[in-house]
Amino acid sequence: MADILAAIGEGEALPATGTAHGHVRLKDGRLARIAYAYEDDPTAAARLHLQADAFRHLAPAGRSPRLHEIVEPRPGLPGGALIVDFIEGRAPHLPDELEAMAETLARLHSLPLPVAGSPIPRQDNPFRTTLDVVEEGARRFLDTAVADAGARAEIVEELELMRELAKTLAHRPQPLSIALADTHPGNFIVDRAGLAWFVDLEKVHVGSPAIDLAHATLPTSTLWHPDVGKVLSLAEVRHFHETYLARIGETRAAELHPWLQPMRRLTWLRTTLFMARWKVQTEAPRDPSDPSQWSDAGLSPAMRDHLRSRIALSFERKTIRSIRAEWL
Repeated sequence: MADILAAIGEGEALPATGTAHGHVRLKDGRLARIAYAYEDDPTAAARLHLQADAFRHLAPAGRSPRLHEIVEPRPGLPGGALIVDFIEGRAPHLPDELEAMAETLARLHSLPLPVAGSPIPRQDNPFRTTLDVVEEGARRFLDTAVADAGARAEIVEELELMRELAKTLAHRPQPLSIALADTHPGNFIVDRAGLAWFVDLEKVHVGSPAIDLAHATLPTSTLWHPDVGKVLSLAEVRHFHETYLARIGETRAAELHPWLQPMRRLTWLRTTLFMARWKVQTEAPRDPSDPSQWSDAGLSPAMRDHLRSRIALSFERKTIRSIRAEWL
């Protein structure tokens, strides 16, 4: 593509729903996935190529967009872009299309692991690694983000219970697969044939498939995107798990089943602390010296208001207690 900036300028900008990427549908029908970055960000090219490797690795499953071209970071496009297939469709209708999501996750999780030396990150101990992420999020953001002392106490209590579980679970072998990390339903697109495509490959790694299953069905995830907005019943979550387990084979299902609930609890903490960071960093004045600070400035006012209301709801004590009631 001779002039990518011109092609992007002539394309159709799609609504922004996150802090890491913008999306433009090009006139040739493909999608430009534009990575946000600051000018002269030395890590931009590495992040771009890591995502390209993820697109290539997941392509054989036939449930993620095909990569066509990498556009390196350049003036006017400091994060670079990936040119991928545009998937025509919509967000999943829940619970009706949970089976389609389960089938897609089973396909992606069944791919071979990356070869030695692959830049795709690997978590050899997903429980411990995720708990460390939660601990850092709690230390940096919890007190500032969650004003209600009762709500904070619920989160802290769950974190303490996970620390206790870690004394045994963190030392047990855990089944690994290609993992997607950000599997809230808004990152799936259901096409006219009813197939669910996973389209956000920014965080692909080797890790726990149980985290992906949890993130797809927890209320903190199913309420995140305005086109989804559904809290699943316990029976619906169980059916989703059963559908998935039936598609990965008896041996792998038996290995994974004991991890579903502990990783679900840990994932709820991870998503909750993710929202704590979102609230704190997007509401703080911009710090040019901190490239890791999240910003929601690129979101539409309606999307920004929706996410802020979802986060506020997630920090209410009654919401937290209703979620924890599933396992306590």
